[in-house]
This record gives sequence, C-alpha cells and structure tokens, in this order.
Amino acid sequence: MPDFGRHIRLESENRGWILAVAAVFIVSSAWVTLVAQSNASHRLITDSAGDTLATNTRFMPQLYEVTYLLKETNFIGDETQADMTYTAQSSMHLDVVQPTQALKFNSLNLDITNFSYLLDDWMDVCLCGYQYQCMSHDCKEMVRPDGSEGAREGTMVVLLFTPVQAGQHLVVHMEYTASLVSGLARSTAFEYADPVTSQMESQVLIAASLEPFGARRMLPCMDFPNLKANFSISIQAPDDLVALSTMAEESSQPGLEPGTTLHKFGVTPKMSTYLMGVTVGHMVSSSAMSDSGKKISVWSVPTLADQHAVPLQAALQGTNFYESYTGIELPLTKLDMMAIPGKGGAVENWGLIQFDERRMLVNEATEGAYGRWSSADVVCHELSHQWFGNYVTCKDFDNISVNEGLASFVEYKCIAAAFPEMSGQALFQRATTPHGENVGVHEGPRSHAMGVDATPFVEPLLTFRALSFLSYHPELPYSKGASLWRMLEAFWDSAGQDAFRAGLRVLMQRHALGSATLENVLTALVDGVAAVSGNDDTGDMQQLRANSRLLTVPAQTAVALLQFWIDQPGFPLINVSDSGTQAAQSRFYAWGSNVTDDPFVTSGNSTWYVPLGAGQLGSQAVPGDAAAQWGELLDHSGMIPSVDTEGTILNVAGTGYYRVQYPSAHQQQLTAALRDLTSADNSTMSVLLQANAFISDITALSFANSIDPSAILDTAAAVAASPACQTGFGMHLLVMPIVEALQQLALFSHVVEADNQCRLDLYTSIQQLLGSFAQPIVDQVSQQGASTADSKYDSATYTASQNTFLYDHVKVQLPYTTQHSAVVCTTHPAGLSGRRPSYVVSL
Repeated sequence: MPDFGRHIRLESENRGWILAVAAVFIVSSAWVTLVAQSNASHRLITDSAGDTLATNTRFMPQLYEVTYLLKETNFIGDETQADMTYTAQSSMHLDVVQPTQALKFNSLNLDITNFSYLLDDWMDVCLCGYQYQCMSHDCKEMVRPDGSEGAREGTMVVLLFTPVQAGQHLVVHMEYTASLVSGLARSTAFEYADPVTSQMESQVLIAASLEPFGARRMLPCMDFPNLKANFSISIQAPDDLVALSTMAEESSQPGLEPGTTLHKFGVTPKMSTYLMGVTVGHMVSSSAMSDSGKKISVWSVPTLADQHAVPLQAALQGTNFYESYTGIELPLTKLDMMAIPGKGGAVENWGLIQFDERRMLVNEATEGAYGRWSSADVVCHELSHQWFGNYVTCKDFDNISVNEGLASFVEYKCIAAAFPEMSGQALFQRATTPHGENVGVHEGPRSHAMGVDATPFVEPLLTFRALSFLSYHPELPYSKGASLWRMLEAFWDSAGQDAFRAGLRVLMQRHALGSATLENVLTALVDGVAAVSGNDDTGDMQQLRANSRLLTVPAQTAVALLQFWIDQPGFPLINVSDSGTQAAQSRFYAWGSNVTDDPFVTSGNSTWYVPLGAGQLGSQAVPGDAAAQWGELLDHSGMIPSVDTEGTILNVAGTGYYRVQYPSAHQQQLTAALRDLTSADNSTMSVLLQANAFISDITALSFANSIDPSAILDTAAAVAASPACQTGFGMHLLVMPIVEALQQLALFSHVVEADNQCRLDLYTSIQQLLGSFAQPIVDQVSQQGASTADSKYDSATYTASQNTFLYDHVKVQLPYTTQHSAVVCTTHPAGLSGRRPSYVVSL
C-alpha cells in the first residue's frame, strides 16, 4: 500500500531548512532558463515529437503506486448535487536511461498540488507544495506544459534539482485533484434500492475507461503502450460500495475518512497504462472457476443480476479456450467482466473488462439467437485481448491491428468453443443486426472489411498516424487484420497441422509481457510455420512445401512478401484466364477501375502475395478442405491451381481476402451449381462458405461494372432453387447475401435506369425472388406469434444446433429487408409478367 504519510507530508529527515532555502534560489534560476528553452524548442506529442517521448524517453517506468480517494457524494446520480472531483496520490518509479535534468511525463487536466521526488533513496526534494521545505507553493510554476501543444495533449516537463545519470532510480511523488468526466469517470445514473431504508436512490458507478490515451487523465505517467510497468492500486471508497481493480484485493482497512474503507489490490504484471482497471459502486456478481483455478465473474448493477448467465458462460469457456489455444495461463488470479450503465462499446482493461450493459447482458426471457450471439461476440473479443493486446501489446497505435486484428480473428474460435450451437465460421463470414446493418467493427469481419477496403482512399493496415489510435476507417485494423490471419491460417493449416497457431505461440513467447509491431507478428508466424514444416515429413506437408514459396525462402524474404498486405491499401481482384490455369491480379475497387488520385496508392501496379486454394462447388464436393489444391500468386500474373473443370472454384471455404472473376462460361457453370447445394449438417459448411464468397464476388463485380448485373438475378434464381436455402446455414450464407444484393440492385436501377418498362420488369423479377425467399419465414413466424420488430428474437424457437441458431439469426432480418425492398419495387404497379427482363444497368 502506498505510504499515506509520505504522500501527504513529503518530508525528509535528511534535509535541513538551510538546504531548502538555498535550493529555492538555485532551482528558481535554473527553472527560468528551462522554461525559456522549453517555450522555444520543446514540442509535445505531435506526429513526430510524440514518438520521441514514447521511444526515446530518458526514463523507463517500472512501477506506479496510486491511491484514489473517493467520497460518498461522488456517487450521487444527480450531477447538480454530486461532487464531480476526486483526489489522488501517486508514486512513479523510474529508471534513468540517459543523463538529463528535465523530466517529461504525461498529465492532462490533473491539478497537481504536491510534487516531490526521491533519488536513489537518499536525495529527497520537494519542488512544490504547502510544506515549509518545498521550493514553491505553486506547482503550476514548477510543473509546466512542454511547449504550446503540451497543455492540449498532456505532456509536462519538470526541472530536477540536479542532473540525473543513467543507472539511477527516481521515485516521483505527486498529489492531485481531477474531474470525474474522463479517464476515471461516472456512468449513467441508475436506480438503487437502499437495503436499510428500501428507498430508491439515484446512483452511478465510477470506472476507468482509458484506451488509447486516457491514463494521463487519472494518473501522471508515461502514457504510451510500449512503456509498460507494474501497478499497485489502492482505492478509498464508502464502506457499502464494491471496489474492483485489475488484480484481486489483497487487504482492506479503515480509510482516512469516517465511513470509508481503503482497499489495496495486488501488484499487476507489466502492462500498458491504458489497461489499468478501476470500478467502484453498488454492484452484484455471478462467478465460476476456470479450469486453471481463476475466478471468473460477471458484474452489474443489482437490478440486472438475472442477466449474467450468457456472458458468464462465454467468459468461463472462453478463458478455458484461450489458455489452451495460446498455451499461456492468464497471469492474473481473477477476471471480472463489468456491465457499465450507459457505456458505449467495450474496453479490455486487464482483469477488469468493461462493457455496455445493453450488449453484454442477456434477458433470456425475451432474447434469442441474436441477443445470445451479440453478447458472446463482444465477450469473446474483449476476452481475447487479455492475451492478444494485454499480454502482448501493440508497440504503438499505428500498429493497433496487432491487438485488434488478432483479437477479431480468434474471437470466432472462442464463440465456437463457448457455444457449439453458434457457427463461428459462418459468423466470421457475415454478421449483421436484425435490420441488416453492420453491428460494429469486428463482427462478420470478412464481408465487413471487404466492403470498406474496396473503396478509394482507404489507408493501409499500418497507418503511420501517431496518436490517432484508429484510422479513418476503423473496420480495417479489426476486420481486415482478422481476414488476413484467417487466409494465412487456411493455407498453412491445409496440411492438417496447427502451423498458424504455432506461429502465434512464437509471438506470445517472444514478446511476453512486452510489445510488438505488425512486422513482429509476421516474423513470428513465418518462424512458427517453418518450425512445424521442418519437423513434419508427411505427404501433405511435403505438398504444402512444394506449393508454398514462403516455406522455401529465407524468413526475411517471406516476411517481405507478406508485408505487402500491411503496407498498401485494398485487396486484389484475381482475374482467371479462359484456360483456367492462369490469372492476373489488380486492385479491386467497388466502383470500377476508374479511380485516380488515390493518396494511399504509391504505385498503379499493386500486387500482393496471394495464397489460392481450388475446391469443388456443388453436390460432388468433398466435405472439408481435403480436396483443395493450393498455390500462390506472387506477381501480376502467373500460374494458379487449375479451375478448368466444371464446378471448380477458387477461394476454399471463403477464406481468401480477394475477389475472383471467372470466364463467363465458368461463371455460369458455378451459378448453376448453386442449385444443387444442400446443408443437412455442418459437414457441408466449407462448400457453403465457398458459395457465399462466390455470391459476394458476383454482387461486387456487378456493381463495379465488371460483369453484367443480370448475373445477380441468375444467382438469385439458382439460390432460390437450392435445397440449402430452406435451412439456417443456407439462409445465413446464401439467401441473405443475395437478398441484400437484390435490394441494392433495385435501389441503383431506380436512380440510373431511364426506361420505365425495363425498370418495371426488373422490379417484378426482384419482387418475385424476394417473395420466394421471405414467404417460408413469414409463414413460420406467423404461426409462432412473431415478436415485435423492437425485440431481438423469440427465444422459444431456440434450440442448441448451428442450423436452428442461424435460422433464428436471420428470421427477422429477411422479412424486414424484403419489406423495405418492396417499397422501392412497388413504385410502379406490380404485375407478374412471367418473362425475364432484358436490361443493362449503366453504373
């Protein structure tokens, strides 16, 4: 526990009043000089100077000790009656790396009232405060913003009494006051029943939400993800409140104020500042023990205690899965999942994850498939960060996809492990709200990322935009990163080995409790795959080595090939030759190839390293990936796995992050093959995923004016004739994508088609197809008594199978989408003409 007496008094028996008086004159003179230099030349965290503090700091943090002093009035729900500030005391333990006399650190909107430091356990100096020996009573004179931008971004500079040398140790003590608006902040108010009086009170929770640079708003620190340190956190709070932090509580004792308790928590592992967890308030929990003996708890306000079951199952089984998958036991003794009233999104504080209570908690009486998946998805994502993001952290936020891409990739494995009835593979391919909208930035990552990444002016995965945290297109670090890892996993694991996981384990071991860049991730993956390949002489592995240049070239060359995916924006279109044995690649744009002046494109000849797998689409397909033939496209054009036979399709299991354009005759063959698809059980999943990728390509190529838009109607007719479209698997992967394509086609043609008769014929055909897809669900929902549009799903129809789960997942979305499409299609009188419209949409 931090020494309260030391923090408050900041006295030293080794320094007399004569030294203190002399020091005032010496340091004051030096301080004037430093301020002049600072105002002239010091710049705070801009795109360049910020990195200077993060990577060239003259001090390395080792330990932060902090005590937060919270009062009963901090928790009053009505802001007009609540005390909106708190006080805190901190000690920052620093190793001196380079000689200096200026200490820079991050502090934003913290009113520092006391500042002292101890050098090598003998020199104790109070620069400012109300003690007689302090050099100044005004800390604003001694702790100054570093240049004009320092005040805005939160970097402070202090002139030390004497220069410090490399190898010395500095402990900086501060007292400060801060607002409960950001950093450590109040939640939305909720109603709480006093257990003694039974009266209802308006209360709030107080919680830390710090990503990316919020730690400086509640703690003086070196606030960059690569500058990791241990944390010793204590919280003084009213006796009747629960206090949580990253680590389990070690001890408690009466606080300094009557009616308060001082809670002391264990020292954390090395971690980034933005991962510090603090939550205080009226809370209740449900708990279970993981296989490794960790206490896993879900917390909420008391009135929502009956909605813990689904997130607790996700957290418990997810923890078991991640520890097994990574081979690394969570280096904490417990894991808390906190539902915060009014919070937007979620944040992966280590050991104390915070969620929007509306998404994490599930009322099983009213929520079915979608509600359960929505909770499982966000829990599995934030839980994955405990390893991918917390145990190994991005070196800086330019490399945020180290955290978010890996977490978005692995979360779908966690979903499948925690809830076998949810199809992680199908949900990776696409996932939307009941109204067909994108849920967030990591849900359904393949379709989500490709929709964004095909537009002009998107950034590369590696952004080089300091302090921005995320790019202008936040889907990319999450969903594109996840899709890239899934593509590489499918190729490298095609020999039946966990080669990709071996690479992730190399990453976790090599950068344990440290930081990494995207290049570090690629290097670890290449090294892990090479190790597995070198120890396996089976026929499948020999075939993989024969098909993969990455496994035959030096590691540095292999990493350079993969680097194209993170250094340049977009993804490729694979244009298959008429022979079916060769292909050319070029960047795919959603609006066609006539894009100019794209600032993120350095060359008009973009190429990628593309692993290509060829499989079969249709009833003759072999379940799984065993029949796949793999190859690589490394240049603008080259040989590919042959697709010259009927029903052969590129993009095995829809894992490739690219689009494919086939010769017209082969495209028609594949379209016809959709009629024969079945989905009696999960054994056909690989084929349905391939069909989903094909449908997605047809839609995208049509709207890019690369193929005739009539291909959408042909594809829709084939899907409608398929037995698979009456099942949950088929509805999710085949029907919904084509329904969304028909909706878009109706909207676009309404804008651009001048021939009213042509437009009417098109609307008629679209309406017929939409009706054939929606009517079975409309009938079934009517028989069961459909839930209202505002509810998520009727849980009475929920059974524990992937097929029925996916059926429930789309049963509201499909009628909703077709109904809104009909609004466009019925702008003209609808009459079934019985003939296919003849038209060409000019896009």
